[in-house]
Order: sequence, then C-alpha cells, then structure tokens
Amino acid sequence: MSTRSLHSLDETLMHQVPWPFRFTGTSDHRFFDRYWFSGVDPAGGGGFLSGMAFYKNMHVCDGYGVIQRSGRQHNARWSRPLAEDMENSTVGDLSVEVTQPYRRLRVRWSGASTALSADLEFTASFEPYVEEHYLDAATGRITQEITRYNQIGRWNGWLGLRDERIDVVDWWAVRDHSWGVRPGVGGLDRSVADPAARSAPMMHTVLYCATDTESFCVSRREDAAGRVTYLDGEAISADGNHVLLSSVDIEPHFVPGARTYESVRFGIELADGRSVEIVAEPLLQPWAYAGTGYDGGYTDGRGLGFPRGTLTEYDEYELVPPERVLLDGAPTPSGHREQFAVVTIDGTRTTGYCTVMPRGALPRYGLA
Repeated sequence: MSTRSLHSLDETLMHQVPWPFRFTGTSDHRFFDRYWFSGVDPAGGGGFLSGMAFYKNMHVCDGYGVIQRSGRQHNARWSRPLAEDMENSTVGDLSVEVTQPYRRLRVRWSGASTALSADLEFTASFEPYVEEHYLDAATGRITQEITRYNQIGRWNGWLGLRDERIDVVDWWAVRDHSWGVRPGVGGLDRSVADPAARSAPMMHTVLYCATDTESFCVSRREDAAGRVTYLDGEAISADGNHVLLSSVDIEPHFVPGARTYESVRFGIELADGRSVEIVAEPLLQPWAYAGTGYDGGYTDGRGLGFPRGTLTEYDEYELVPPERVLLDGAPTPSGHREQFAVVTIDGTRTTGYCTVMPRGALPRYGLA
C-alpha cells in the first residue's frame, strides 16, 4: 500500500476500521456516503433540492441540483471519478463546504455547465436528530444498513435559473446526511435496483417540521393491514431537549384516483406524556426524484453511483397535477415523489417536508 492511499483524515485519531479513510469497512459495492439538502420559500414561490455522494467501492462521486418553480422542475446531474479528488466535496458545478459542523454550511452551483446556479448558506435552527441505526435483512441478505441524521434550519443566499436571480431569504430548510448500504446504488445489482417491484404493499410516511421553539422528525411505515412495522422520531426543543415519539397515528387523504395527498393528519404521542396534532397540506408539486438521479434517473437508467466518467446532464420536467411528469411533452418515469408542505402544529401554521409513499394495494385507503 502506497502513501497515495492516505487521506488527510488519516492524520486524525478517528479511524473505525484498520484501513485508511479512502477505503470502506465493507466490500459491498452499494456503500454510499451522502449529503441531502432541501429548501422552500414558505410563500410557495419556489424550492430546491441538492445532494452529493461518495461511492468508494464504485470509485464514483455524483451530485445534483434541482429547482422547482411555476410548475416546472429543472434538473442538473453531475458525476466524476472519485479518485480525481477525495479531499473536497465537489462534483461538476456543485460544491459543499461545512463551515461550522452542525451549525452552518454552504452549497454552491457555479452555473458553468447548466442553466442552474446558486450560492446558499444553511443555518441550523435545532440540533440534529440522529435516527436509530437501521438494518433490513429480512430476505437473508442485508438490503439496507444505514445511519442518518436530520436537521431543520434556514437558507439564505440566491438561486439562479438562466438569467433570473431568485433571492433566498429565510427559506425553510431541512437537510440530512446518511451513509451505509442501500438498494439501487451502483447500477450493477439489477435484482434490487427496483425493490418496490417485488416488495409487499406498505406506506412509508416522513415528516420534518418545526415551530419557533420545537422541531419534529417522524418516520413511520405500515403494512397493508395498517400495522405499524417501523416507527422512529423525536421532538427537539430549541434549548436542546430531545423527546422520543412513543406512537404516531396517521390519517392521509389522497387525491381521488391518485397517490398524492390532499392532507395528512398526524396524532403524535410523546414519551413525556404530551399529545401533538399536526396537519400537512401540499406546498408546491411533489418532486420527481428521477430528475436527481435516484430511481434510475440518469439517461443510461443506471441510477446513482454508476461509473460514467466525467458527466453533466440537464433536463426539465413539467409537473402536471396530480401525478403526471412530462419531459419534452411526453410522459417520463418520475421516480419516487416527495413534497414540501404547509404544516399546522397544534394550531400554529408553519412549513415542513411531508412525504407519503404508498406502495402496492392499500384497500384501507382506497388504493388499488
């Protein structure tokens, strides 16, 4: 092993496995380490997504920047060989700089290769919520093993869409950082690239929201019979007090004939004995995540983490309510859908991110 195997982090005392930081602790090709960022104008004028990941076992770094405005989704995707630079979080036009861990970071799109540009600073409003370590090996093989933390805050700066500059002033923000193993990474294991095609019916619901004094993070799954199969979440106060969720009842109301929601009611019971009612309603259209590269979203259909050399892709979707996504006027696969929301927390109106992902037949909700 040569000195070229060393990373700057190898000068620290933070090693977890007997390898330099350029190597993972697993040989699974699906290993990833990813930033995810989102922000929205609370008045509904627009929103954005951005993300970046290293896939050390695939020798790939890829990332994306996406703007939604006036019913259109503008998608930029970038990819490069990871070995070109493992010291810096950059790919294509995208760069991420952590200026103060868990407090401030900066996301920029240079605009050099696509119609999108940005210079945005995230400021945390609450401490991160660290989800419970997640392991799914129900099939006899590890399909997912992930650590993730989430954090709510504010964005300030600007977005650029061609010649238009969009001022970003106190936009609502949520970000996450996750790493581990998950399906659909690397484009090689086609048997798990689309797990929804073989999995049992279920509904996965995720909620991030906050008042001025308390944030809520909820992740919940139920099966076709309505049995809760997974629940994780916390309420975090502005002074740093963390309270676990003990139970969450969910009542979604779907658009007739569609799988997008009109509203979702959350009845939350906290471990400290409090009850909280939260209602979410759509703000902007649901994101079509294929535009980011998820769900086989690149032109080659291989999805995230597949080696493509140095690559830039750009396209624009028309988002047609309630569920259609058009590319150049023709229907295109959307990938999974996620959504910003107008949220009411015990009567206080605010902003959030509420995703409802129903899969398969769910008769109790009228979904065939």
